[in-house]
Amino acid sequence: MTPHDSRLHALDGLRGAAAVVVVAFHTLGQTRLSDAVASMLLASPLGLLVNGPGAVHVFFVLSGYVLALTLSRDGAPGRLGRFYVRRWFRIQPPYMVAVLFAWAVSHLVMPLGAETAGVPWVRLPAARLPVALWFPSMAFGLLPVGWSLFIEMAMSAVFPLLFALGRRVHPLAPLGLGLLLFLDFDPRFRFLRFTIDFALGLALFAASERIAGVVQRWPRIAPALAGVAGVALLQLPFAIGRAHPGFAGLEQGHSPAAIVQFALGSALLIVAALHAPVLRRALATPLAGFFGRVSYSLYLVHHSVLFCFVLRAPDYTFRWPTALLAFAATLAISSALAELGYRAVEVPSIRAGRALIRATDRRTKRVPRLPGDPA
Repeated sequence: MTPHDSRLHALDGLRGAAAVVVVAFHTLGQTRLSDAVASMLLASPLGLLVNGPGAVHVFFVLSGYVLALTLSRDGAPGRLGRFYVRRWFRIQPPYMVAVLFAWAVSHLVMPLGAETAGVPWVRLPAARLPVALWFPSMAFGLLPVGWSLFIEMAMSAVFPLLFALGRRVHPLAPLGLGLLLFLDFDPRFRFLRFTIDFALGLALFAASERIAGVVQRWPRIAPALAGVAGVALLQLPFAIGRAHPGFAGLEQGHSPAAIVQFALGSALLIVAALHAPVLRRALATPLAGFFGRVSYSLYLVHHSVLFCFVLRAPDYTFRWPTALLAFAATLAISSALAELGYRAVEVPSIRAGRALIRATDRRTKRVPRLPGDPA
């Protein structure tokens, strides 16, 4: 394995670790803990293991890095169309399958009328499924994690503009734009406040060689210290106060201060994953690689699995010993389903996207004009 491959495997492992943290975070959300205990846990070093909001920002910054890598590798004419085809086939079909899975599970485990009895989930009528399926969303509450998929898809639409801005103006220009977009000029475009995450990922990619050179000149402990600083920034919003608006519950919105802290922490953690040897080796292990490979499907299905247990708990909440068992069972079942989803949905979807790109390229390929041909 080359150093470059090792670093990319480490990023996959980081994505997998973030997906597991999201499972733990949602389990914690259904656990009976006092506000004081929950705040202490989230602000402590153990809080990193249940820092779901921070993990989602890791996803976003990683997406910025990977999307920049994808665009930089494709320099042929028509790359914009190919970029959008790849993103649609990467995100949309697994999302649709996850919504259908959640819909089926909810109808199996929730009795009719349950949603009016305080159940923290929904039993969506079949008539509303077409609307829920057409674009990534929370699917009327059926798939709560879908809010971040909306961000991914919407930011994918504008990412080529960020990429062009970084190349033609300055690598830091997208970051400046991201800061400007914290202004709430229109609620319909509030997703643009997450531009800073994707812009940071883009900046990390653009400066990757420079960062590698700096790391070589600095003490070997520097990348590890970057990781420690990243973890501290990821935990900072919870340390300041869990009750502060925007510091938790990303679906309801996020304060600019929290977004910046989470995004910077994620970026530093990615630098550590790429350049700190110990962390890179840990994230490149087979187990980390497995969770990295199935991270998207794991993220999509775990909520539906978790709520099979939640709906059987008193008041739909766990005591902490039961919560540990529910987390272990949810992770195990969701991992098995995620492996199936990866093989049966994700891989065929990616291949279908590539096949469409190849077919389109063949159809639109121009034959060079020979001397004497009519103009």
